[in-house]
Amino acid sequence: MVSILILGLGWSSLFLTDLLSSDEHHRYTYAATTRDGRNDTIPWTLSDDPTAIDVSCLPDAETILVTFPVKNAKVMKAFVDAYDKKKSDNKQSPAQWIILSSTRPFTAPDINNRHSPLDSSVDNNRIPSEEVVLERNGTVLHLAGLWGAQRQPKNWVSRFAIEEKLKGKLLVRQLHLIHGKDVARAVLATHTGFQKAAGQRWIVTDGGCYDWLRLFCTWASSDQLQILQHLLDHDHEVQQKWGTSQTVSALVEKDDVTPRLDSSDFWTTFALEPKEFLSVE
Repeated sequence: MVSILILGLGWSSLFLTDLLSSDEHHRYTYAATTRDGRNDTIPWTLSDDPTAIDVSCLPDAETILVTFPVKNAKVMKAFVDAYDKKKSDNKQSPAQWIILSSTRPFTAPDINNRHSPLDSSVDNNRIPSEEVVLERNGTVLHLAGLWGAQRQPKNWVSRFAIEEKLKGKLLVRQLHLIHGKDVARAVLATHTGFQKAAGQRWIVTDGGCYDWLRLFCTWASSDQLQILQHLLDHDHEVQQKWGTSQTVSALVEKDDVTPRLDSSDFWTTFALEPKEFLSVE
């Protein structure tokens, strides 16, 4: 039996496998799946049909880490039932279930913590499946913006090239992040301290937030900066938010953007601190 079975070995999971392969944590074993079995993984796909769930190729594991969204609650229920029956047939305890999710459903304009209501209009197909796992004493980690290795926020700036997209970042300037290395540490802490996690949703960020305007000032093109200034000078909604006679640089210098997501419960509960932070320079 392995310690952790990673369903869907993607970008974030590679940080976890690196951590589990380190000298400090090599006692934790793992297996992983991909659709095509690349990189010595188990070729496996979760069926869309709840009557056709096949777990026969999956090894027994203490913890199941689901890295991809499951958007059918009936499929999730059938999957959990099938896997836990497999373990029961092997005279083993039910698995510990960890779902990796996003922070998108936390949409309140003020501070959101893990107890804040979820916006059912966002990720609404995902939430019912998560509830299935929570009812089985699993846990959901709501991850902020993922970065690290080749995934660098500096490279995201160019995606916001038109006025509509730049206006959105002017109105909501907070950028919440979590580095892949800290995601890996969070998953391992959840695995080892699962009794504290069971049946709970958690928000996982690096504890603060970044200002999209600061990123634009540092890495945007001159055309993007001109559009931002035009919005500050002429857009009524933007001026209602930040006032008139503002400049991009002056807003950044105020350094008054505060987090909308509070992840302190997670780090306190598991006696951890995030270690990786973005440098905007």
